[in-house]
Amino acid sequence: MWSTGFWAIGWAIAFFLSYTIVRERRSPTSTAAWLILVFAFPFLGVFIYLLIGTRKRNTLRRRLRSPRGFVGAAQADHAGSNIEDFVSRLGMLPSSLNTVAVQVEAGLARRALLEVIDSAEREIFVVIYDFSADKSGQEIMAALIAANERGVKVRVLIDDVGSWAQHPVKTVNLRSGKMAIHRFKPMLAALLARTANLRNHRKIVVADSMRAWTGGRNIGDVYLADHAEQSRWADISLTISGPAAAVLDEVCRTDWLFVTGESLAMVQTEPAGAQMTCRTQILVSGPDQRNDHWHALLLKSLMSAKTQIWIASPYFIPDEALLQALLVAARSGVDVRVLVPLRSDSKLVDLVANSYLLELMRMGATVLRYNAGMMHSKLLIVDETVVLGSGNFDARSLFLNYELSLICYDADVLASVSGYFEFLSARATKGVRSRPAWREALAGCARILAPML
Repeated sequence: MWSTGFWAIGWAIAFFLSYTIVRERRSPTSTAAWLILVFAFPFLGVFIYLLIGTRKRNTLRRRLRSPRGFVGAAQADHAGSNIEDFVSRLGMLPSSLNTVAVQVEAGLARRALLEVIDSAEREIFVVIYDFSADKSGQEIMAALIAANERGVKVRVLIDDVGSWAQHPVKTVNLRSGKMAIHRFKPMLAALLARTANLRNHRKIVVADSMRAWTGGRNIGDVYLADHAEQSRWADISLTISGPAAAVLDEVCRTDWLFVTGESLAMVQTEPAGAQMTCRTQILVSGPDQRNDHWHALLLKSLMSAKTQIWIASPYFIPDEALLQALLVAARSGVDVRVLVPLRSDSKLVDLVANSYLLELMRMGATVLRYNAGMMHSKLLIVDETVVLGSGNFDARSLFLNYELSLICYDADVLASVSGYFEFLSARATKGVRSRPAWREALAGCARILAPML
């Protein structure tokens, strides 16, 4: 009798909670996964949902503003592409002409980051997911301290989960002088607010609103060290000068406002002196946006492709809409290539990803598994458009994390990134082997949990 009453109470709570779950803007698969969890394990499922189930913040972000000083030069003189017009309709700013340099080698990426920091005269913003306390992290930290000592205002925002292993003592020097460091959504407070699952996955460093370093790299040896054994994580980043850097600065200021409550006025900026030819657009996505912009951009891009779709992502768990778009493209003769690591740092993700990759391969797509280390690069090439940034091809980046993407409509960037993709492909194993029936069944069951991975 007591046991029956116990389960009845649990299911009653799950029933009332299901009203909230079905009202949230989730995919049908994600909604079904949460409902299964809370009804199959009512008390545990309800507890997990109350901790991490929230998908959108109640307070939504204001629209990005066109940065002062770049207003006259913000829009490139061109006929917008299909994707560009779509991104503008999502509420993002129009494209602008910028100077962009892509870094695929770890040492070059570190030196490019240091050049951006050393160039600052007034202020530096750092928004980063993982700021490691290893040799590379200490070198970057020393550059920030040196900038502070010469009078530059330095503000650092580190995600609390991304840098969970980094002891606060390692970053205490950043609190000296006029420097300021904050952690994005400290775990205890985030758990109480039911937003612990919503992490800031962006990687942005901006100097004086004019020059920026961004992409998929965090700050640490595996991303930035010269030594081959320390930088076995293949990754890509870029530096950008021009109006787009000021837009990135605005993103940092909005993140800073959310964490600290401090509203910072934009610094007056002037266009860089160098010739700017790379047409670039910025897309922000996350739980502070009403819609899922990263998912929308991917879906629009895949459905618009005419000749090629090349994807590199360390974690490949598409939702049903993206999977079907890829399958249709492959069946239509589009050159679909998906590059993932042979083994990522998550066995469960690999188990689920392989089932999607097998399905794509059977429909004519090319599956490549990088076997020279961890492939952490995040890029998308659709025809003549290149997308670089922090977003993975998985549910966390699509629907939960704060992410950032740069969309480049430029032949030089296309050639550089395409060459990098082919470089990685030459170090990859082609195809995915069929697995025993029991592993296929296990992967099928795991796919139910894919929206939560």
